[in-house]
Amino acid sequence: MQAPTRRPTVNWLLFSPSGRAGRQVFILGWLFWLAINSYTVASLALHQEDEELFRFFSLLFFAGLAASSASTIMLSIKRLHDMGLPGLLVFVLFIPAVSLVMLFVLCLWPSQSGANSYGPAPDWPQT
Repeated sequence: MQAPTRRPTVNWLLFSPSGRAGRQVFILGWLFWLAINSYTVASLALHQEDEELFRFFSLLFFAGLAASSASTIMLSIKRLHDMGLPGLLVFVLFIPAVSLVMLFVLCLWPSQSGANSYGPAPDWPQT
C-alpha cells in the first residue's frame, strides 16, 4: 500500500522553503507578487489627494512588500533546490549587480531530472 501523497498548498508554495519548484511555478509566483505590488503602487498614485485612502494604501503597500519579499525568497530557495543547488545561494539575489542575472538564471535553468536530495519531483512539498 502506498503512503498518501501530500498535496501542495498555497501556504507551502509561497511561505515554505522545503521541496522543489519548477520554472513555471517560480515565474507565476513572481508575477503574482508583481501584480499585487503594482496594484498598490497604482492605488497610491491615484489617491494622493485623499489622505485617508492614501494612508490605507500605504499600509497595504508595506504589508504587501513584506509578504512578497518573504515569499519570493522562499520561492527562490525552492527553485534552487529544483536545480540541485543549496538554498543559501538565494543571498546572491541581494547583490545589486548580480541579482538580475540570478533572476534570469532561476527563470531559465532547467530542472534537475528525477528526485534529488531536496524532494522527489518539482512543485511538491518534501515529506
